[in-house]
Amino acid sequence: MNVRRENSERGAALITALMVVAFMAAVSVSLVEMMRSHLQRTSVIEDRLQAAAYLDGAVSYGEVLIARFAGDADQRFTPAGPWDGEARIFPLDNGEMAARVRDRNNCLNINALHTHGGDGEADRLAAARMRALLAALDVAPGDAESLIAQAADWIDPDRMPRPGGAEDETYLARSEPFRAANQPFTELAELRLLPVMTRALYVRIAPYLCALPVSIQPPVNVNTLRGDEAVLITAITEGTVSVQAAQQALFRRPTTGFESLEAFWADPALALLSAEERPEAAVALRSEWFELQVSVRLGEARLSRNQTVRLDRTGQFTRLTPVQGAVW
Repeated sequence: MNVRRENSERGAALITALMVVAFMAAVSVSLVEMMRSHLQRTSVIEDRLQAAAYLDGAVSYGEVLIARFAGDADQRFTPAGPWDGEARIFPLDNGEMAARVRDRNNCLNINALHTHGGDGEADRLAAARMRALLAALDVAPGDAESLIAQAADWIDPDRMPRPGGAEDETYLARSEPFRAANQPFTELAELRLLPVMTRALYVRIAPYLCALPVSIQPPVNVNTLRGDEAVLITAITEGTVSVQAAQQALFRRPTTGFESLEAFWADPALALLSAEERPEAAVALRSEWFELQVSVRLGEARLSRNQTVRLDRTGQFTRLTPVQGAVW
């Protein structure tokens, strides 16, 4: 009887011991998993911090390159510069960085569609240029007029919609209501909020537009203008110069760029324009606005930034608020 009791007690003790061991094993596995997850999170945080440092360094380096190629304040730009818009890939340990510089004089500034203070002629000119651009891009006339009106309504401070425009009542009727900004566009992606905008339309027009923090249209730099941007010459001449003629002029551009604006206007494709038809102030051989686009892949981290900068005549840069996580 005692033997049976002892065996029973030993069996119970063994089961208890096995349960304790199983419990400790489960706790150990959980602790190991928690530690592994913690290390992974730490690694991702470190990668993100390092990637952010790469972004900062790339923007600073881009400014140095622009300043170096820009030269003195009276020196003309040449087509051979970092502003060619081509993406450059830099390998990194456990990743890579892509960067490119875009000349942001070479775009139509959407914020020029309305001038605070009521400069009606400037607004008319900006609308005419936008209309010529959209026509050259085969945007339907009705959509073009709606886009111009809605963009101007987005900027102007009043609550009265223009013909074809949109103000608060339009946006408040949406499933996720909001109000019109009644201030300049802070980034081009805001155009997607306009009622007329579709994904296809945005993709078609976005490469030729920008949202600069001024209500003027900067002069297009005909020495840095790429062949696929020739339509901007059509825009600034309000459709007088065809896209084909503008492409021909850029094709004949010397490899070192036009020596002067007179040389640009003297091109056979443009020579038919009278002096009155030439928008002299709309073209230049230097630029002041640039966009630095950088993306970094480092381990599990993915970061990107669009940084717009302004180069003044003293060679100093002013940075605008960057757009983080931009897609390009």
